[in-house]
Amino acid sequence: MQYININLPNIIEARDNHYLFMRYIIKKKINGKIFNESPPVSNMNKIQKVNGIKSTIAKFFNDEDNLRKVLIGTPDELEVIKNKFLSTGLKKSLKTLMNYDSWIKTDDKATYRNYNAYHLAEKLDIPTCVYCNRIYTKTVINSSGTKITRPTFDHWFPKSKHPLLALSFYNLIPSCSVCNSGVKGSTPFEISTHFHPYHKNLIEDFKYTFSYDHRDYDKFIFKIMPDNKFSEVSVNAFELEEIFKAHEDEIEDLRRIKDAYSEDYIDMLENNILSGSGITLDRNEVYRLAFGVHFQEAKFDRRPLSKMKKDILIELGIIKV
Repeated sequence: MQYININLPNIIEARDNHYLFMRYIIKKKINGKIFNESPPVSNMNKIQKVNGIKSTIAKFFNDEDNLRKVLIGTPDELEVIKNKFLSTGLKKSLKTLMNYDSWIKTDDKATYRNYNAYHLAEKLDIPTCVYCNRIYTKTVINSSGTKITRPTFDHWFPKSKHPLLALSFYNLIPSCSVCNSGVKGSTPFEISTHFHPYHKNLIEDFKYTFSYDHRDYDKFIFKIMPDNKFSEVSVNAFELEEIFKAHEDEIEDLRRIKDAYSEDYIDMLENNILSGSGITLDRNEVYRLAFGVHFQEAKFDRRPLSKMKKDILIELGIIKV
């Protein structure tokens, strides 16, 4: 699991763009053509009746602070407001206003044609799933503008239970379909107990390592070792250990490297293969060429299996840290 650095320029820009576009659409839905200021109270009920949005919800969203919290509030703020408007009638009205299904449409007639899920995914630029780091989640748009593929957006707070947060920036987590729909689904999470890629737990640091039981060299058992209870709960929620068992062949390949080339494999590549070739590569680049993944934790999201391979390589003694 990989945190998203909220201080990166592209993440900040993605958040700000999300707020501006979403604010415009929501204001327009609530107030008709008047979206720079709230309509007169006397006209409120009439406008809401036409747009199918309850006046209670309209008044809530016409408060700029409420609107900001819903659209770009921190995960902590979202947890506080997530249960507003949960009566049947209000939830239906909320779903009309916070229409996620419309936002993911890409046709020219779509409400969000100028800003939809592809625009957010492209700006975020998160190429592998933040939950498993196993599968590419790259956004692909061809030269003619046709939208081909993008990450799915997991609603960390399920939109079925919390429709108010259906379009909240920090509730839209770029992820693979396996983690999003196949494993997590609508399982309820809490900030204090589960990993959130935009929120670092202040009490327990999220940390785990990949390892394997090598008591029998010919038969080994893949395992994940959480550093604390918080990490354990999160790892179990996504069934990461079971899922990563499908990659035991990757560990076998790394073990064969150790057997064939000793623990000085990287040194051999750097000193023997590249010496005299005129190629200038630093140790991180040699590592990436050798194993197809990144060494620096900040770049784990750029290649699938980066964390798993680094942890196993450390355990095997092939790389030193």
